[in-house]
Amino acid sequence: MESINNFILKFRRKSNKTPTDQNNHVTKLAQQEILLDKNTSSSVWSNGAVSIFSKMKTSDESISSNPNVTLPTSERERNFGLQRTRKNPVMQKKTHINGVHEVRNSIIAGSSAGMLSVSIFHPFDVIRTKMQVSTRLVTAENATTTLLSTSAPKNVITSSSGPIAVFSHTIKNGGMRAFYTGFSFPLLAQACYKSTVFTVNRVAQNFVVDVKTKEQWKTGIFTPYQLKLSDHFVCGSVSGAINALVFVSPVEYVRNQLISQHTHIADGTTSKLKYGVMSGPLELTKATLKTEGIIGLWRGAGVTVVRDSIGCGSFFLFFQLGKTYLPMVTGAEPTSQIHTIGAGMCAGLGYWAITLPLDTLKTLVQTGKTNSAMNTVSLLVNRDGLYGAVSQLYRGWQMAFGRGTPSAAITLTTYSAVYHFLDEQYR
Repeated sequence: MESINNFILKFRRKSNKTPTDQNNHVTKLAQQEILLDKNTSSSVWSNGAVSIFSKMKTSDESISSNPNVTLPTSERERNFGLQRTRKNPVMQKKTHINGVHEVRNSIIAGSSAGMLSVSIFHPFDVIRTKMQVSTRLVTAENATTTLLSTSAPKNVITSSSGPIAVFSHTIKNGGMRAFYTGFSFPLLAQACYKSTVFTVNRVAQNFVVDVKTKEQWKTGIFTPYQLKLSDHFVCGSVSGAINALVFVSPVEYVRNQLISQHTHIADGTTSKLKYGVMSGPLELTKATLKTEGIIGLWRGAGVTVVRDSIGCGSFFLFFQLGKTYLPMVTGAEPTSQIHTIGAGMCAGLGYWAITLPLDTLKTLVQTGKTNSAMNTVSLLVNRDGLYGAVSQLYRGWQMAFGRGTPSAAITLTTYSAVYHFLDEQYR
């Protein structure tokens, strides 16, 4: 008869059961083997059974305290993986993956964060949009003729106007209320904006974790898959593209039209307005639907989807980088609120640093100043050179970064706080 230790180890190498099931099954097999031994007396059987139980207990304790005693590495990892999970890993699902309450919490938290952010920072969007719309889109020859024949009008926003000049122009032509031009649609839309981005991003991440974890199980690795930076970028890109196509394109079309209209009214150039002077977002929407159909509201949708897919991917990528490396700099606990705020600022900076040229092109297309983003880029490069084109496309960067970093910090901090509050209150 084989020695007790060799028998137990040989059986475990052939079995995928948990240690408890193994012990029970080994005991039954040992009993059968001893009973079949005709030369073994009843007293020997009794002593043998006791010896089996004792040695199995000692073996388990020895393996738990020193994994390198007997089992090979692959076998040891398999046994300890099963012991840590304490359940069949295939049956273990993280409760937050597809729970209905998790989606609900994400929607409420995202809506709250978005509405708070846009309420504070909408004036920055107004100034940035006005600066972008003032970009000159004429050829070099036409520009020279215009400069020789006329002088630049006073108190008018031009392609050389900076943030302070635009701020002064806006407040002189409407007061503080002018800084909230086109505000109603973005405010209501934020309930959809941020909730869609955060919820789709969360669902996409959980989907990746599920798929990758099952792939790891096939190779004998029973720990949950850890998302990589590339996963964060891809999941963020998916959420941004969906949000841009469904919500952002029509809402920002209406907002940018109204902001551009305010500038034309102040400059006395309302004759350039395609639909005339509109009283608000509803009238503008009706005019667009009547003239161009529903597709008119999605003017500039292509460049909007590209902007938000790249932008949201960068947003969540930089947010993860901030959460990973800021604790190394500050020395504080990784769960500290200061890291959420700092990572949020990194996310906002990453978003606008990469997408501001696309945002400028989107604004020019949506306001009707150009019909093609690609033609606009070609015109600017041919007229001003590469550096000059980049400078034009980064117009309003002061407002973009001045808004983007604190806005993202507030958005992510609010989202995190509201989400965890709901998670604690309504599990």
